[in-house]
Amino acid sequence: SFDIAANAPFTPAPAPLQRAGRDQRRRTIVIDAGHGGRDPGAVGVSGTREKDVVLHCALMARDALEQRGYRVALTRDADNFVELQDRVRFARAQHADLFISIHADASPNRETTGASVYTLSDSGANRAQNMMASQNWDLDLGDTRDALARDILVDLAQRDTTNRSAQFAQAVIPKLGQVAPLVRNTHRNAGFFVLLAPDVPAVLIETGFLSNATDERRLADPRARERMADAMAEAVDAYFLPPTQYAAAG
Repeated sequence: SFDIAANAPFTPAPAPLQRAGRDQRRRTIVIDAGHGGRDPGAVGVSGTREKDVVLHCALMARDALEQRGYRVALTRDADNFVELQDRVRFARAQHADLFISIHADASPNRETTGASVYTLSDSGANRAQNMMASQNWDLDLGDTRDALARDILVDLAQRDTTNRSAQFAQAVIPKLGQVAPLVRNTHRNAGFFVLLAPDVPAVLIETGFLSNATDERRLADPRARERMADAMAEAVDAYFLPPTQYAAAG
């Protein structure tokens, strides 16, 4: 079961570090280890289970981010099952600045290998707007009561969220590429439920293919998982760096 109030799996982080060139407002990152409990996810050719791989990677990412001064919350920190809607609800309740869902893929083609990063597709954005009422995803739109104006503001908020998600995808892909193989067309779009929050920038990272023997050996190695977690943390730093200010030539 998943109790937002009582069992929110969050370990308090230390005071934020003073890092040059970064907005010092403390950012909240929600890390989502996919599957869990009764849902093992993909199972590798040698029996490696997705739910175990991604949980360890999420824990390592939490540690790496906390060392950098971020506040980090996990949708799960043990082998338990969490409904998809509860993962999104948890991220929104935490007022997350960024949501990272970690997975491992599988394919009928056992030659397919490499990591990929997903952000919300256009069809997924339409699905998100249709689900706002059913999921009670209220947005803070001020005192606007006009229905048309409200729809426009919702659309603008969602477009901004989608753009921010894409920006993080572009930051994390080269970092992942330094520690793991990447699939072609690494940045992909989909309507995955965990990407639907209209006000939380979100990506889903597929760390590799458990159906591929080489990828499975890599993902079964704790050191390789830690390297991927560190790459994600480095990308978070890059994502939140303020734009470089150039002085005008005199």
